Amino acid sequence: MKIAILGGSFDPVHAEHINIVRAAAEKLQADKIIVVPAFVPPHKQGKNMASGQDRLAMARLAFAKIKNCEVSAYELNAGGTSYTCLTVGYFRQRYPDAKLYFLVGSDMLKDFYTWKNPDEILENAELAVCNREGDKVKFKAEQLRFYARFKKTFRTLDYVGRDISSTKIRVLCAFGEDLKPYLPEDVIDYIEANELYRVPRVKDALRCLKPARAKHSLRVAQMAVGAAARYKIPESTVIQAAALHDVAKNIDLSAPELAGFVPPENVPAPVMHQFAGAYMAEHMFGIEDEDVLNAIRYHTSGRPNMSALEKIIFLADMLEQGRDFPHVEQLREWFWRDINECMYRSLRYQVKYLKKGRGAVYPLTLRALEYYKQNRSR
Repeated sequence: MKIAILGGSFDPVHAEHINIVRAAAEKLQADKIIVVPAFVPPHKQGKNMASGQDRLAMARLAFAKIKNCEVSAYELNAGGTSYTCLTVGYFRQRYPDAKLYFLVGSDMLKDFYTWKNPDEILENAELAVCNREGDKVKFKAEQLRFYARFKKTFRTLDYVGRDISSTKIRVLCAFGEDLKPYLPEDVIDYIEANELYRVPRVKDALRCLKPARAKHSLRVAQMAVGAAARYKIPESTVIQAAALHDVAKNIDLSAPELAGFVPPENVPAPVMHQFAGAYMAEHMFGIEDEDVLNAIRYHTSGRPNMSALEKIIFLADMLEQGRDFPHVEQLREWFWRDINECMYRSLRYQVKYLKKGRGAVYPLTLRALEYYKQNRSR
């Protein structure tokens, strides 16, 4: 008997999870597929936005029509941190004579060496790996590395998954985007009925934006959320700040929404919307989180000694995938490698651009540039 096991947070389960299960059934000729939602994945602690029972329910809806596919509540019932070595050991005891495969994507394969007790996992199951768009692994080279460490090989599936992530889907959901290209209809219905992945004031704020500006804010959120876990910032906080950062971009200073707003003096016109936006976020949308308000208030100018959230929103606003200017790709690489170095290089580029006659340089931006120049880690 051949059994393939697929673990994950499934927050939410999406189309590529389903496609991987189908590929495993076909390529491995598996007699059974077991899907195991995690209680608390070690690399995603504090990140889940849906409860374990919601994730279990969505998984059962998603896989209900796949023959010989079982959704197990083992890790949810076990509680605590979900480690693959314990899960595979459990199913080895349950199916002592079966050939077990543990399904992973190429991104997980690269991290497998850091997992808890990887040798123990391989004693009980063989890894079965599929590639993903945008994150392809050269399997021949990786097999050599894998064998050198474990004296075993892994199985490859002749299937390349689309570049879809649950993180991206949670952002799309918070922004009210169409989820049909990514999720089964039953799962979409469950999310809507249970109001999952909503972030307060996001949809309200988007009504203040022109369509192109709303798409920009979505791209900012998608980039910013990728850095949230690294700095232990709640995902919903990052999404909220990204969605509201340009809320005053299309609002005239004389508009009723800004009644009572006192514009700071000597602020260049392209910068003013950050201050107006923070005012609207607080007084119109009721945002009380000072870190979110500051992320909005300084997302264009920057300032010295910004918080992690402020830096993330500032940089995501400047570097999101819709931006196209010289050296943007290098700056994006620095965003993931060293955020303070990225602040310095991005501010330096911004100041040079403005000094070439393309706009006034706000003194706060110059102070920010000097601060990050003095505080470079290089």
